[in-house]
Amino acid sequence: MSSRKEDRNEFRIFGVVQEAETGRPLPNLVVRAFDRDLIFDDKLGYTNTDDDGCFEIRFGMGRFRDLFESKPDLYLRIFDRDGIRLIHETTDAIRWNASKNEQYQIQIPASALA
Repeated sequence: MSSRKEDRNEFRIFGVVQEAETGRPLPNLVVRAFDRDLIFDDKLGYTNTDDDGCFEIRFGMGRFRDLFESKPDLYLRIFDRDGIRLIHETTDAIRWNASKNEQYQIQIPASALA
């Protein structure tokens, strides 16, 4: 069991990835989370979507915090099951100063999956 101090410093990104046209869940995709920075974006973590298209990434402040930053500026990149081909990203909708819990519902067009 983690201590209360660790819990206060932990962030959680969770959600579901679906096909836009049908709402069909998209399993086995790689979801990578990043913190937008001026020079180099921090990698916060990654996971695979489950059979229901759901994912969860947890990370601590040490993954992104610098002198002036106490909250991450989040964006996601979704890759194929091999983690090679970029299918979708949320760089056009960065969540500035994200909260401790950020929920996403990602809709990917079928044409991007082919």
